[in-house]
Amino acid sequence: MTQPREERIARNEVLFREINERLKEMQETFNVLTDRSEFVCECGNVECTERIKMSLPEYEHLRGDPTTFAVVPGHQAEDVEDVVETTPAHLIVRKRGGEAARIVRLEDPRT
Repeated sequence: MTQPREERIARNEVLFREINERLKEMQETFNVLTDRSEFVCECGNVECTERIKMSLPEYEHLRGDPTTFAVVPGHQAEDVEDVVETTPAHLIVRKRGGEAARIVRLEDPRT
């Protein structure tokens, strides 16, 4: 059975968020001191390979809400999320609710 689009997007975004959590941990473990770090785009497209640069404080701000994700401009899924912040390098999108929001909250590695 095929997953509904909203659920598939949420699960893909959760996967990219988990990758970014590991990237952040590696930077902290190895004491990488850079102004901006490279993270993967957290869009719902599992084939996306785009990168986003942000500071660790920016990343922590993003992770403060389990329903928000950093995506390259143009990678937002306008039918299931809203752009809540725009930076020169990326957008921050938030799940509107429904099944997608439930999944990303449930799968948040920080809770």
